[in-house]
Amino acid sequence: MSDFDALLAKVVEDPANDAPRLACAEALQAVDAARAEFIRVQLALPGRMDPARRRSLHLRARELMDAHGRDWLKPLRDAKVHEPRYHRGFIEELNLAEDKLAKHGPELFALEPVSRLCVDTRDGKGLERAAEQPWFSQVRWLRLEGSGVDAATKALAASPRAGHLTGLVLSGAKDASVRALVESKALPALRSVSFSSGALTDASAGLLAKATLPWERLYLSGSGLSDEGVATLAGAKGLGALQWLTLNRNELSDEAAEALAKSKGLTGLERLELSKNDLSEEGALAFRTAKALPKLRRLELLEMGLDRDELGPLVKRLGAGLRL
Repeated sequence: MSDFDALLAKVVEDPANDAPRLACAEALQAVDAARAEFIRVQLALPGRMDPARRRSLHLRARELMDAHGRDWLKPLRDAKVHEPRYHRGFIEELNLAEDKLAKHGPELFALEPVSRLCVDTRDGKGLERAAEQPWFSQVRWLRLEGSGVDAATKALAASPRAGHLTGLVLSGAKDASVRALVESKALPALRSVSFSSGALTDASAGLLAKATLPWERLYLSGSGLSDEGVATLAGAKGLGALQWLTLNRNELSDEAAEALAKSKGLTGLERLELSKNDLSEEGALAFRTAKALPKLRRLELLEMGLDRDELGPLVKRLGAGLRL
């Protein structure tokens, strides 16, 4: 690893800290003074200053981009990255096809502290090749979409380079993706997973209920789960770390709400979203006492026409944390 690679790695590890970014600018000064200045200008913009100074900085950033942006962005254009944007001096997120990621990943990750990826998959093979390469260990958040999501998820779940991944969004995933993740030993840092807008069956709920996972956020809105599937999930014993669960837009009834309220395994939940389902006031009142999900602080029951006046005990328990 070169000195500059080490500096980029520090930006990835501590993205809120300006010091590693300024160190990168210092390292670039001798080889690309314009890029070094661009980094410093963008880092200065969020600070407190008089309006004239801010306008001057914005103008200078545009001037530098107009003069040098074509060269800076050439590797990204070659990889057909969609709308790359600089933030605090660097590009941290890439949106591209999996084959382009596999082909151009080395040069893209060598230039920028990329930690977030949105990848359009076709058959999962490009993601598999990418996930075998050393630079992939830089990825902290990943969104997979397209026709190859399940195959790509299977490859990801087996990759020793995916160990730093903390957030994963799977658009259009099926049960195979759930199985791959719950059986994976390669994703120890994963804490937030979204299967929203997927095509799951209740078999996925069974897989999740039997697994022991450190996940803190699980998004299952519009995923296709039924009341029975949610009841199975409510019986999970290995999801005690879960703090946030979304089940919006699943045509769930009071039966699902009652099962969740009685859950002995999801007692760490602080936020539960059940909006745009088929709950009545009776179902909502399943959460009226502190015995129902004792750590619950926010409950979203939007767009179901529920009568707030009939939910007095629930309002008393949650106050502003109840969203109707």
